[in-house]
Amino acid sequence: MNLLRSKKEYYPVYWVDNFLTNDEIEKIKTYAKTLTLQDAKVGGQEENEKKEFTLDYHIKDPNIGVVPRKRITDIKWFTLNENTNWLFKKIIDEIIDVNGKNFDLQLKFVEDLQFSEYTEEKRGFYTKHRDCGSKKSLDNYVDIRKLSFTIQLTDENEYEGGELIFHLDKEEKKAPKSKGTIVFFESDILHEVTSVTKGVRHSLVSWVQGPNLR
Repeated sequence: MNLLRSKKEYYPVYWVDNFLTNDEIEKIKTYAKTLTLQDAKVGGQEENEKKEFTLDYHIKDPNIGVVPRKRITDIKWFTLNENTNWLFKKIIDEIIDVNGKNFDLQLKFVEDLQFSEYTEEKRGFYTKHRDCGSKKSLDNYVDIRKLSFTIQLTDENEYEGGELIFHLDKEEKKAPKSKGTIVFFESDILHEVTSVTKGVRHSLVSWVQGPNLR
């Protein structure tokens, strides 16, 4: 039995070009039109914490004044059903392959898929954050997000800004923006999406959970 695996090469950010075809992307966008659009909340934010927008898209909180938002994104949720079964299967097959080749994580299940829309009108963005939260949180006591992924659904020439940037120690790494690319990364990596300054950026995002180490 091989208890310790030695990796000759390991990439904290790993992507696969042309994961989805143009036809598959159009199928996803067509299905997304049937779903309800929501204003994305940052993890842990309760519904009663949602505050009024000011013109510069900050939050007006009557208790502490105007504070910056961490995120401006419109989202829709893809659950597993007869319309999305093909997509979940394709993604899970890719997770198994990529995890075996690169990450070697103990994984259990994929969360629902988040269809994200960043618009020029709202100057959509997501500030620096990690996807997994604290390992000591009761929410993560049994399972925790270990592997995150995002799929690029918009041609990079159709918008400006909207860069997915990873902060790896003292190095910044930009994710590829080519349409159809799927990008994997460990969920505790600090990352951000910069403001979209022109056009609209669509992506499909989710997280894979596995046993927490306590």
